[in-house]
Amino acid sequence: MNLQKIKQAALRLSQTTEAKRNLFLKNLSRALFRNRKKIIAANVKDRARAKTANLPTAFIERLVLDEKGVQHLTAKLKSLVRLKSGLGEVIEKTKQKNGLVLKKIRTPLGVLAVIYEARPEVTIDVAALCIKSGNAAILKGGSEALSTNKALYECIRIALRESNLPVDALYFIATGNRKVTDALLKRHDVIDLVIARGGYGMVRGVMEKSNIPVLAHAAGGARIYVDKSADLEMAEKIIVNAKITKPAACNSVDTILVHRAIARTFVPKITNALHRKDVAIVNGQWDTEFLALKVGIQVVKDSNEAIAFINQHTKKHTEGIIATDTRVIRDFVNGIDAAALFVNCSTRLHDGYVFGLGSEMGISTSKLHARGPVGLKELTTYKWEMYGTGNIRT
Repeated sequence: MNLQKIKQAALRLSQTTEAKRNLFLKNLSRALFRNRKKIIAANVKDRARAKTANLPTAFIERLVLDEKGVQHLTAKLKSLVRLKSGLGEVIEKTKQKNGLVLKKIRTPLGVLAVIYEARPEVTIDVAALCIKSGNAAILKGGSEALSTNKALYECIRIALRESNLPVDALYFIATGNRKVTDALLKRHDVIDLVIARGGYGMVRGVMEKSNIPVLAHAAGGARIYVDKSADLEMAEKIIVNAKITKPAACNSVDTILVHRAIARTFVPKITNALHRKDVAIVNGQWDTEFLALKVGIQVVKDSNEAIAFINQHTKKHTEGIIATDTRVIRDFVNGIDAAALFVNCSTRLHDGYVFGLGSEMGISTSKLHARGPVGLKELTTYKWEMYGTGNIRT
């Protein structure tokens, strides 16, 4: 790995056209389609090794990349082509009394290091978003998905060559040696941002070791409050969806809060609905992210107690409310500190693709630079440009 070459590739990318970067996305989509059998076969090997190693079921679920998964990746690439990166746009422009013209211009971040576990589709998400936004990237996937990631990286290199873009713009670290990653986290002279995505032990480790700013979320899981004004049929539909569509997801609901005025009716109703989907009710574990078919149910006296409960236990990732009372909804959205709030809709909608961002690098709970799904605009920064006619400071 030659970091200087990667840095130079980032500079070259920043000067390319949107059409050239879109060509990469189109070529990558075709490369994935042509090599889908090889990718899926590699993924089967990774999953077999994970099962042999007795890794948790939730972790193995995140490893899966099948025919449907490859189709979803190509669909995301096509949607990303239709979006504008915004590079080079004038965010602000002012003309001062002395004739000086000041512009604020959107630019790429530069070189990103993206460290992630499981979820091999992240390899393609990173490649697509970074090239589209004019950034170079160093990818470090988990060893459990190594075969799949190698097959995907082969497609990435094919697309870079076919698009006449620098092959050093995207570099995949194939070794599982942690010393390589640890050394990378000290290279603030070359790397502009670290994005960590995966198990929270790994994320915290990256945050502790890095000399470079880190974008990540250290924990997930959602709470949904069902107010006494809620449509209970809607509440059941939303909660079941938020729990069972992907229990291992970080936006899956872990705690259901129910207003006491409807508890006698709604608690048995939602308990039975969840039991029919093999969801276990586990109370008292309010700070646990289950990543499994488990959920807690807590009765609260009113919306104020629900807000206080959520702010005590939130991971500042995803929170939801089901209500029709506009005052309650207003108090909830103003009172909860989280990256994204969901009013009368499933918390599973917390996703960059669903938000119309084309894809995402992950979800950030940071309050600086980016919050929520990290898409194209979150991978950019800006620079100031001043134009004069011989002006000096007096």
